[in-house]
Amino acid sequence: MSHELIYLTKRISAHVMGQCLLLPLSAKERTQLRGKRSTVDGTDVILNLPRGGGRLIPGEVLRSENSQVFVSIEAAHEDVIKISSENRLKLLKAAYHLGNRHVEIELHDKELYLLDDVVMKKMLESQGFEIESFQRPFSPEIGAYE
Repeated sequence: MSHELIYLTKRISAHVMGQCLLLPLSAKERTQLRGKRSTVDGTDVILNLPRGGGRLIPGEVLRSENSQVFVSIEAAHEDVIKISSENRLKLLKAAYHLGNRHVEIELHDKELYLLDDVVMKKMLESQGFEIESFQRPFSPEIGAYE
């Protein structure tokens, strides 16, 4: 049985009535606007979005070129580490050191998240941080030039 390829070519801002396919993407995959992906139910889709639109945002809806298929972007669960501290200056120093190494981070009031990385884990532990590892969606801060 052959399946017709579904090309996703347009971002839409309107609320879609009816069913949307769900497309979980990692933070890195949300920066790639072209390529083959698979939805939660196993449907293959081809991203063919115009360049220059910026990264895909969880909750954003894409439309197929024939306007018959709608796909909602989700943030996939990823292996992350959490750094937390009540001392905001200490947390700011951690963010500085991670940024100095061009590590993407997700910022919160009393915690930072980054993709699990053994080298960064060791550096942060050597600075006295308690590190927690787990899986969750990861949405790093968008760069100043994006």
